Amino acid sequence: MDEALTWFVTLLEAPADPDTRAAYQAWRSRDPRHAAAFDRLSALGAMPELQAATLAHQPQAALPPVRSSSRPAVARSRMRRRSGWVGGWRASLAAAALLLAIGVHLQPMLTLRLTADHRTATGERREIALPDRSRLILDTDSAVALDFAEGRRHVRLLRGQAYFDVVSDPAHPFRVTAGFSEVVVTGTAFTVQSDGGRDAVFLERGRVSVSRREPPGQTVALVPGDRVTATADSLSAPARPDPAVALAWKDGRYVFHDQPLAAVVDTIRRYHTAPVILIGDRLAGARVSGNYRLDDPAAAIRSLADVVGARVTELPAGIMLVR
Repeated sequence: MDEALTWFVTLLEAPADPDTRAAYQAWRSRDPRHAAAFDRLSALGAMPELQAATLAHQPQAALPPVRSSSRPAVARSRMRRRSGWVGGWRASLAAAALLLAIGVHLQPMLTLRLTADHRTATGERREIALPDRSRLILDTDSAVALDFAEGRRHVRLLRGQAYFDVVSDPAHPFRVTAGFSEVVVTGTAFTVQSDGGRDAVFLERGRVSVSRREPPGQTVALVPGDRVTATADSLSAPARPDPAVALAWKDGRYVFHDQPLAAVVDTIRRYHTAPVILIGDRLAGARVSGNYRLDDPAAAIRSLADVVGARVTELPAGIMLVR
């Protein structure tokens, strides 16, 4: 998105430059995410509010009539005005970039707030009674939208992780959709995690079928103890993780064995209200095992740093540097 923002402003400054256009097209075609990010910025750039804010920074471009007797003075005046116009145009570009950046970062959060029926904050875990008497436990920084109208039992996991304990009702299957997957059950208990790049479904008891949302057709049936992951490209074969590890978050703990420190920190930082920054490839690849409470992520980070011989620097606002 940062690269897309740079290209957006660059093309505003030099829209007809063939070399710039060629470089932009090469960047755009290199990765589908580039085109998606740029198109999203373009859509935001077309907002009337953004255009009004941008135009408010532009000075008037029109110049008064010139009399021949004052040509040198007018020439200097034109230069000053042109310089002011260019400065104003660059200021407007800066304003547009700032507004776009704000919009890009706020839009997902605003969309989530408008869509979600239940959300949890960072570090929060909440149990929710569903309309059909099923039970839902929502993990930290997670959100769901519900549809239980006219006999439907449908939950959309918009973000994060959730545990479902579903009341049996064969006439009305219970469905959970996430980023890449759909889970269909009649009565069972399972977890679904969606982190933006993949979905993971773990079955505690009962039976479920998991399929990819797009393209539809590929389906995997799970038995208790199975876990599958779904991505934009595939649906994995079932794996058999340790249930105590897979479900530890329900009890407010994080259990892991022989995992890279970078992956462990990625999980723990979801429970920490401020950034946790891991510095150095050596630390990122260090293998660690542990069992930590999730209600005190800072203590877990400090303990892990001791294990791998790293130092922790704590900055204002709770920011942690591990190096």
